[in-house]
Amino acid sequence: MMELVWASYEFSGRSEHEASMFEPIPVGETLYLTKKPPDTTRMGKAFLADDELFVIAMMRDPRAAVSSRHPLKPGVYFSSFRRWQKYAEAIEVLSGHPRLLVIRYEDLVTDPNGVQATLEEQFGFLRAKGRFTDYPDGVRVSEIARGSLNGVRPFDPSRINSWRQHLPRVKGQLALYPELSEILVRLGYEPNGDWASVLDDVEIYTQSYKEKEPNWLKRRETALRYWFKTRRYLRERGLHS
Repeated sequence: MMELVWASYEFSGRSEHEASMFEPIPVGETLYLTKKPPDTTRMGKAFLADDELFVIAMMRDPRAAVSSRHPLKPGVYFSSFRRWQKYAEAIEVLSGHPRLLVIRYEDLVTDPNGVQATLEEQFGFLRAKGRFTDYPDGVRVSEIARGSLNGVRPFDPSRINSWRQHLPRVKGQLALYPELSEILVRLGYEPNGDWASVLDDVEIYTQSYKEKEPNWLKRRETALRYWFKTRRYLRERGLHS
């Protein structure tokens, strides 16, 4: 989404790849583009206080999310349903706010023009220089981003069901998080729980990487670190904490 938006709209600048929203924007920038997914669960207070902060939140079928692999760690799955759920809950709290737009991956790859129209309607300050349907023609991304994205590809609706190529992983996640099936129905990804029948004769895959909740000390340290980051952000932006 970051590369797509950068290619389609006028910005004064951007982070090369990932940069936290809590880091200061370079001097002189007027419309600056960043991304840092882990900020999702910690951005609430700063987001609500800063009228000049706008967020695009990407949502995807959790079965596909837990089936993704990062090129730097090809032997493991990169995200768990636990992590997906924390992000989804944080987004749901802010859903409906005029400075936050939730975009479903599935809508983007099947109707990029419709998604772009929605984006421009909600964020009227954006000035288009290209169409989503032109992506990725002529797009140049950094080597860091290219590696993370595993290349730059055109929209491919077939990837919506890519999780079906990773059924052992999906079954393992469902066993750990039974609420996954109910959430799929609630979010409209499935009409009912019958979809799980595809897992009946599948052997469960499990892994330890990024599956366990951090211990209480690590959670406390992270919460404190983001508390200080939020206070610094609000102070530097001239906002009340």
